[in-house]
Amino acid sequence: MSAGLDAPPPGRSAILKLFPDADLALVDALARVWDEVVGRIVRALMEMSTADEPELHINVREDMVLEIAQLHLFLIEAVIKKRTAGRELAAVDPEQERLETLGPDGAATITNTAKLFYEQSWRELILKRWGPRSKRALEREANPPKTTLPIKPVNKNHFIPKWFIRDHWARDGEVTIWRRENERWSSRRRAFGKWGHRPNLYSDRLEAYLSLLEGDAREPLQMLLDTRPLNQPQRASWIGFLVVQVIRNPFFIEMMHAGHSDLVAELAEEKRPTARQLYETLYDNNEFYDQMARPLMWSRWAIVKSEAPLFVLPDTFCAQTGLKQDFRIIAPLTPHYCFVTLQSREQEKRIVPLRLTATAALAARIAGVLMRRAKQEFLADPAFDPRQATDARFDDVLRDIETAIDATVQSPRME
Repeated sequence: MSAGLDAPPPGRSAILKLFPDADLALVDALARVWDEVVGRIVRALMEMSTADEPELHINVREDMVLEIAQLHLFLIEAVIKKRTAGRELAAVDPEQERLETLGPDGAATITNTAKLFYEQSWRELILKRWGPRSKRALEREANPPKTTLPIKPVNKNHFIPKWFIRDHWARDGEVTIWRRENERWSSRRRAFGKWGHRPNLYSDRLEAYLSLLEGDAREPLQMLLDTRPLNQPQRASWIGFLVVQVIRNPFFIEMMHAGHSDLVAELAEEKRPTARQLYETLYDNNEFYDQMARPLMWSRWAIVKSEAPLFVLPDTFCAQTGLKQDFRIIAPLTPHYCFVTLQSREQEKRIVPLRLTATAALAARIAGVLMRRAKQEFLADPAFDPRQATDARFDDVLRDIETAIDATVQSPRME
């Protein structure tokens, strides 16, 4: 979200953190001065780095942006503490502060500070992190490895990846499965590999292809949970994983087989392949993929946390709504975390998603939405009780998540 003309200076929050009762007009006046000091330090640092900077790949951009943003936060607090040491904020005159920090003496301090940070940390990041990472990426692009599909006979197809269940939903190798029976839910414990599969869902070739896509999504998923920035290929891999999880699901396949999709029928043209062959043509159709992937990619992303382990994994993998540009999902990642594509869109992706710790009431409603999307079963934390969930409509919950995020955004936008 772009800042408006009347947006507060970035340094305001840092000053109020140290001086919560300070006069806001004075805070903003000093913030503008100290923000300029920090900006000049960072610009000087960037100028110093160009001499030693190897060829950097575009894929390291998000990581660099995050480091710069973190450096800004560190520097603004350091500048405030240094400039207010031994005196009250009310005693600091903004005009005098501007002269002292941005005049000739201040310029020398700015240069020395930038040199110190460059020599102690930034140069090492370039030479030991971003440089080697860029070299490997450039070499891969120059000599791309040949991708081969390790096709082998598979009779039991997991429509939700075993590693996803094991790493994020199992405890001591087992999962808690809730199943709807006679309009009531009952639970049982099973080995994690015993859930989320059907016999002969896909051809062996498609199974091998899906396994490759799953592997590409494991690191982006963990990075999302860790609030680490994803580069563009990682974002694309993550969205590809989500789209595939929707369309590889047996309930989606059954819908296709029942003839509920004119698109699939059009793909077949004059040919009349088997039902499974007809379904698998979706994976070769770029237009169909784009209709699902584009709205997910360019909606605002959020990671929603529940303090209690309330989120459940339905046998449909996620909750979803809308068609084409309105397609949105709530995808449970763990009993504590959900990935959400918000209703609003963005022109440029944030380097990390927005984050929200949901209230107990909102978390219960999200759990209710996920439970409703389960056709037969869902996974949950061993301590979960279906009575903890609150019935709710998807669109209402999605709106309330976005409203809560806009009111209490925890991660400032980092350009």
